Amino acid sequence: MWNKAIASFSRWMDGSLFFRAITACLNFLARLCAGSYIAGWFTADYDEGAVTRSKAARLIDGVLNLPPKIKMPESWPRGLSKLANGSFLIRETCAALGVPVPEGATGGGSALLPVIQWLVFAAPVAGLLVVNISAPFLPTMVLAAMLVAVILFMFFTRRFVIDLTGAFVLIFILVTLFCGFTSFSPSTSVNIALLSAVLMFAFIAVLSCCYTRRQIELFSFSFITAAGGAGLYGLYQFFILRTEDTTWVDVDVFSDISYRVYSTFENPNVYGVYLLLAIPLCAALFFYSRKPLLKLYSLGVGGLLALNLFLSYSRGCMLALAFSAIVFVLLTDKRLIAFAPAAAAGAFFVLPASVVNRVISIFDFNNPAVSDTSTEYRISIWQSSIRIIKDFWLTGVGQGSEAYNKVFPVYAFNAVFAQHAHNVFLQIFVEMGVVGLFAFLAMLACFFRTMATLRRNAREARDKIFASAMIAAVAGFLFQGLFEHVFYNYRVMMIFYIFMGLGCAMARVAINKQTEASASPGGAL
Repeated sequence: MWNKAIASFSRWMDGSLFFRAITACLNFLARLCAGSYIAGWFTADYDEGAVTRSKAARLIDGVLNLPPKIKMPESWPRGLSKLANGSFLIRETCAALGVPVPEGATGGGSALLPVIQWLVFAAPVAGLLVVNISAPFLPTMVLAAMLVAVILFMFFTRRFVIDLTGAFVLIFILVTLFCGFTSFSPSTSVNIALLSAVLMFAFIAVLSCCYTRRQIELFSFSFITAAGGAGLYGLYQFFILRTEDTTWVDVDVFSDISYRVYSTFENPNVYGVYLLLAIPLCAALFFYSRKPLLKLYSLGVGGLLALNLFLSYSRGCMLALAFSAIVFVLLTDKRLIAFAPAAAAGAFFVLPASVVNRVISIFDFNNPAVSDTSTEYRISIWQSSIRIIKDFWLTGVGQGSEAYNKVFPVYAFNAVFAQHAHNVFLQIFVEMGVVGLFAFLAMLACFFRTMATLRRNAREARDKIFASAMIAAVAGFLFQGLFEHVFYNYRVMMIFYIFMGLGCAMARVAINKQTEASASPGGAL
């Protein structure tokens, strides 16, 4: 039944007049600019010979291709090539990145120029890998600066590839920028809009730079490795650095909780949202990998991150992870759902009482202390946000806490103060109006459609499981988005778009077999 529902949804998306129109427009633009740099944005097929058929096209193509495209050099200085290829670590790392070291040159010519060409060509994917590994640790502005550098190198190497999901990512970016300038607080909203645009472009960067299985596997492996590093720091924080810190705990209600782990994210709820993406990816690699050691590694990291999630005591994220698990089971083998009640009952005996009490408190509406500090507080904010939407449904009020707080007090109930709407869908609606919400929902719909297509058309079972895990992760992430503004932390925003990019890149590689020919057969995980 569930598979039929997924298939029906995918067929509806394929037959939808709106999405067919969008696809037709993209195809029209590709034909219109056949052979040019712009065509590569939509088709990833750069035909240099096609543009010579028209003088006008040659003129336009010449303007659009300034500066000239930097290509992968065919040869390197012989000594340097021999040295680099002689090192197993350098050779395998470059091959995994999709930028193998060129063969040694046989003739004369400049020795320095091809090396510079190779460095520029390798810079986007290498830089993006560094961003992926550094995401849990470096400040947001440093990560944004690194992404800007990646985008610039992508421009020099013409690596832009846009699928249907990417098209709506770009639309969402444009709406974000527009709403930044029309904000109630443009001085802050413009900066936030520019930062958000750069971080969201991480989706295009991953989709463009990951065009082989080996690259996607490397990025996925580095993603969970970075998460594992953050998880180890979380345990160090809880057991070694631990102090009586009740900043994120209501001691009147939860007297048995004195500390909540937040690792490198400064807030346990934000850290929990990050783990909602990392834990399912561990599960995806566990089923996807063919190497026992990497299966064991993925399982170990997943267990470490699950422990961190419990130690964060984020109730919403615990429920969201359970929701992700249910979605994953329904997509892979729905017969296993029969064991869900037994698993839930067993969790009450295995998990510490502090964790169980924390989760149960969500449903304790008869306890005034609980409702006043959490549930009732959120409901009041949601009601106030809906009142704002009624007056600013078209353009929104602009991005950021300052724009939100300029308007919120006028519509607030009971003098409640809030930095955001505690619901990502309401927050986007408040900030960017109906157009922004539509672009965001369309982007998500396209992502789910791409993953559903991968599940339906993939020949290998591990690809289907990978797609199921990606669907489950984003579903759990959005489930938590019903109760939190999951993009309040900009690093989490960037990580989310990197995550979606990995899913769409895997779909492109797995479905289009011709792109797999460039992958190294011996390098699969």
